[in-house]
Amino acid sequence: MTNGSVEDVIGRSRADVDQPGLLARAFEPLTRSLFAEAGLRAGMRVLDACSSAGDLAFLAREFVGAEGRVTGFDSSAATVAYANERAAFRALSNVNFVEASFGELAFGQDFDAIVGRLVLMYRRDPVADLRSLVRCLRPGGLIIFQELDMLPGRTVPPAATIDDARAWLLDTFARAGIELAMGPKLYAAFTQAGLNSPQMRVDGFIGGNESIAPALVANV
Repeated sequence: MTNGSVEDVIGRSRADVDQPGLLARAFEPLTRSLFAEAGLRAGMRVLDACSSAGDLAFLAREFVGAEGRVTGFDSSAATVAYANERAAFRALSNVNFVEASFGELAFGQDFDAIVGRLVLMYRRDPVADLRSLVRCLRPGGLIIFQELDMLPGRTVPPAATIDDARAWLLDTFARAGIELAMGPKLYAAFTQAGLNSPQMRVDGFIGGNESIAPALVANV
């Protein structure tokens, strides 16, 4: 893929290409459960922060239904175009994506819920970003974020090759300024942004070779 369009992939059908990525497939059941528990429901207007290719927005659309609406934003024009192309392919007229960044969101208090998955861990100032998002939320609305804690991962029994690879990955992420423990830090980020104390839960990937966990590590 050279310009963000699925039409550039030669020899494969549109349906084959337009599939969720590995990470989206891994998180889908966990995110679906989180949305249900948080109270995402039919008719809501939802804002998807840093929407990337749109997988989280498409999942949110399943909850809000045809009477709701989902808008995603991303700073990459090519990514936004690709996400809109995917929405059109799925005939989702109430899902759209716009090019925008946290500091220049051209919305009022337009949304009943704001969602994000693996977003704040990459941001330099997640508290400021949350404050920017709150301005787009109606009073009493929901903010639902799903972030990683990469520090507890391990194998039982220990496997030297995996432990070495994990150490290299964590070191690289830390050097790149990625927050390795954003999940546990969500509580502080929310309260520092002036939000109510969040309800939090912990999920995880666990299993042997048959699970998706080894594939996630290898994909990175």
